[in-house]
Parts: sequence; structure tokens; C-alpha cells
Amino acid sequence: MRLSTIVVKDMARRKRRVLHSVLGVSIGITTVIAMLTVANAGETVLRSELERYGPNLTVVPATARLDVELGGLTMGSVTVGETMIDESVLPLIQQVADDAIRADMGISDPGPIAIVAPRLYLPGDVDGRTVTMVGVLPAEEKAIRVWWGFTDGGYMSSHDSLVAGAIAARSLGLSADSTVRISGSEYRVSGILSDSGSNDDYLLFVPLQTLQEASGKEGLVSTVDVRALCTGCPVEMIARALSADIPGIHAVAVRQVAEAELGMWHGMRTIVLVLASVTLLVGLFGVMNSMSAMVMERRKDIGIMRAVGASRRQIVSMFLYEALALGLLGGAAGYAAGLLLALGVGPLMLDGVGITPVFEYVPLAVGLAAGISMIAALHPALGAAAMKVADAVRTSS
Repeated sequence: MRLSTIVVKDMARRKRRVLHSVLGVSIGITTVIAMLTVANAGETVLRSELERYGPNLTVVPATARLDVELGGLTMGSVTVGETMIDESVLPLIQQVADDAIRADMGISDPGPIAIVAPRLYLPGDVDGRTVTMVGVLPAEEKAIRVWWGFTDGGYMSSHDSLVAGAIAARSLGLSADSTVRISGSEYRVSGILSDSGSNDDYLLFVPLQTLQEASGKEGLVSTVDVRALCTGCPVEMIARALSADIPGIHAVAVRQVAEAELGMWHGMRTIVLVLASVTLLVGLFGVMNSMSAMVMERRKDIGIMRAVGASRRQIVSMFLYEALALGLLGGAAGYAAGLLLALGVGPLMLDGVGITPVFEYVPLAVGLAAGISMIAALHPALGAAAMKVADAVRTSS
């Protein structure tokens, strides 16, 4: 009789013991799959929320501060270098950023992978009050600052239109379709931004070309925001490539976004892995105890099999086959139960966020369960194979 047949018949005879063993394995797998599925949904939500934080690196003019000394005394320091960025480098910034992302992530898509949004900051005067004006490219600015909302009106639609930050609008008494004269130029207010809790609340936004022409700063910008359109983009590497390849600029990674993304996700991953390890360890000992009990129950059967010529290797294989079958059943049941658990508790943990099944976890669940079951069964199986025939039959009689 084949070992597989013996295993199937024996499992059919000991349904209750098999059920207990499968439950022992599946409980650990259920916990792992539920936590991983919820964590995967949490990562997706986290990354989508972090996308709302704007650029993940900013390009500024390359400057340096030099100490000024006179007669051995430090008189202070001066800043040397460019104070503006030439607009002609914008295509090069786009190219270098895209090439860096493609090289690091193996992306073959020839299209743009980053959004490049220049800004020109200049002071303005409204009836003797100083304001900060920002020249922007409306389409690019809208693509980067996706959190922008309006309490009144909307985006810039003409060369003389203006979008006001919430606090700036309240301070100046602005509303949509009103007009305001700034430093001798008249603008029509197209929209008022909602409060964002950022510096944008204090600014007045106008089309870049309009502000350049009004100020005599044609072809110049103050900073360039860059947003990489990929998950896990190599922000630090892009910043280094831009600084090294383009003279006169310095790229700075927006660390508070990058580190928040990595730190929060790594912390979540660590917690998941620790809890998963504990539950799997408990499952391993549960299977080991169950298999040890099976060995004790079947001492007589083992003795008879050894008496009729079964080798120690065959005895070990029989228990390992049984453990493999238990693991496969427990893994499948654990995945299904883990998914149901994630669907139930996930929205509660993630404030109503929907949970999406991750079918890539099926091989993980089945493989983990099978591996743990076979590892747990190895010691009892070796003990069964080491029994002497006479002792096994005598103890069972």
C-alpha cells in the first residue's frame, strides 16, 4: 500500500484530531493574512494621502555663504551665486528626473514620469500693504497641489487672473470676480483657496508669464517643485542627479514627506512582522503537540509497520506527508478566514477604507502553513521512526 493511501485513510479515521490540527495551523495563518491584507490597504491609503502633500523635491538656485574676515576678525558672511533659476533649464530638469527614475526602477515608458512646476516669488504692494505674489504655471501647479480646494471661484483662466490664499483673501477683502491692483497692475480674482494650514494661505498666485513681464523677470524663476509620479520613487537619488548634472541649481529632497512615508510604513511593517512571528510560533507548537499525540496514539500501528518491513525513512515520510496535507488544508482555510477577518475589521481600523483581496498572498499562506506543519512534525516523526518494534507493540498492548 502506498504511503499516500495510508495517510489519507488514517486522516479519515481521525477526523477530530485532523480538525484540531488544521485549526491550529489556520489560526496563525488567519492572523498573518488578515494583518498583511489590512496593512496593504493601509499602505495604499497612506501613499495616496502622501501624494497630496505636494512636491517631493524642490530645486533652488545654487548659492554659498562665505565668511568675511578683516584683520583676523569675522565681519559676517555674504551669499554668492545665482539668486534665480533660468527658465531654460526646466526641460533639462524634466529629462534628468525622468532618466533617474527610469534607471532606478526599470521603467521603459518614454513618457514624463515627473511633474515640473516652476514658481517665481516676488513682493507686491496693495494700497501700501506688502503681499507675496507667486507666478505659477496653472496646469502644473494644479497637478502637484491636488489638495487645493476653493471656497469661492476656481483656477486661473486668463493672463490677468489671480488665485488668493485663504488668509490673504480675508486680509485684503477679496472675493471671486473682484479686482485688485498690485504694484500698478490690475488682476481679476478667479478663486479663493480653502484653508490648507500651509504657506499657500498667505500667497497670491498669478500666471508665471504675467508676473515675469510685470516685474521685468522674463525667463527667470525662484524655485522649481518636482513631483515624481511613482510609488517609492528614489527621491534622494533624483536630487543628487539634478544637483550634479545641472550647473547653477541645487535640488533638495522634501524630507518631511519622504521620511514620513518611509517611517510610518516601516513601523507598520515591523509591527505586522512581529505579531505574525508570534502567531506562527504558537501555531508551530500547536502542530508539534498534535503530531506528538498522533504518534502516541499510533505506537502499535508504527510497531506493526516496522515489523512487516517499513523502514525508518518510510515512517518519517508518512508523518511528514500527513503534516503537509494538514498544512495545505490549514493554509487554504487560513487565507479564506484571514481575508474575511480583514474585510470585517479593516474598515474599522482604517476609518471606513475598503479592503481589497490580495490573491498574491495565497501561495504565501499555503507555503507558510505547509512549511510550519512539516517543521513541527519533524521531531515527532523522527521519534516515531526511532521506536523499537518490540517496545512499540508492548506499550500499545
